[in-house]
Amino acid sequence: MIEFKIGVLIGACAVLIIWGLIYWRRQWLESYIMEEEAPDGDYKVILRKRSAYQKIAVAENNGVYHLFADGSEMFSTDKAEDQYSEAIVHIPMAAAKTRESVLIIGSGVGNTAREVLRYEEIESVTAVDLDPFIVEMGLTFEPFVNFTNGSLQDPRVKTVLDDGRKFLEKSNDRWDVIIIDLPDPSYHTPELSQLFSVEFYRLLKSRLYPGGAISIACSVVSTAPEYLAAIRATLKTAGFHVVPYHWDYIVEFAVDWGFCLATLKPVDPLSLEPLIPVKHLTEERLEDMFLLPRYLRVEWDEDEVQTDRNMLLAEILEGEYLIEKPE
Repeated sequence: MIEFKIGVLIGACAVLIIWGLIYWRRQWLESYIMEEEAPDGDYKVILRKRSAYQKIAVAENNGVYHLFADGSEMFSTDKAEDQYSEAIVHIPMAAAKTRESVLIIGSGVGNTAREVLRYEEIESVTAVDLDPFIVEMGLTFEPFVNFTNGSLQDPRVKTVLDDGRKFLEKSNDRWDVIIIDLPDPSYHTPELSQLFSVEFYRLLKSRLYPGGAISIACSVVSTAPEYLAAIRATLKTAGFHVVPYHWDYIVEFAVDWGFCLATLKPVDPLSLEPLIPVKHLTEERLEDMFLLPRYLRVEWDEDEVQTDRNMLLAEILEGEYLIEKPE
């Protein structure tokens, strides 16, 4: 009987250890690829690395490669990435009077630089990113290099490893087009709030040529439409004319991305069209992009803006900033 009880106890302990290891492994994996962000179906994780700034993972699924940072997907070699790149690049390029110099803050592995380099007028692209490992992947990881046409290797591209704000504070250069493609600010990364603040946008204004244009990625607005409204208000406070737009992935990918076009003079958005051949920005799509659906037209106090001293955008994304939506 004693032997039996000991055996049961040992067995129970073994089960607890196994379940503990399974739970630990799952938590560890989720820190690299969150379950809700994982590719559909079976996928293979081919790389995990903790860089100086974040946990990086690359997964492959049916020939598509997905790049994750701290569990969230930041890039993939698929149609959705092509659509996103066209939306964030070709709208400001069409709005700007000239397109000789472009600044990309949050250049990543080079997908936005790829689209920028398609313009013959381009003389220089300044690609700023904080994480050297991400940039290195854009330069050397074959699936990414193939997808971006080796954009970061182009002699017209100057890669800068720095925080985007610190870089601008040290630089006196100006650009025709500025593209801001950054992760969402959060309580986990509070420093990112200062790359969405009215103080930062005023700095951008001083670095933009008079006929220039800026595009800013505004997260998945299908889950947080107030986020787009807050960024729009912040840009207006900084002195920009702002046109919000969106790319509705709902049918294919179940998300809707928001963007803001910021200029120093008013722009008629319905007059904008790509200046070079593109795959996805059709005439019908362009019209839809600038006609915001009802759920994105939230009421917003124009005095509620992101500053260097608050966490407004993080509060919105965390669901802690409550606003009464119109009926």
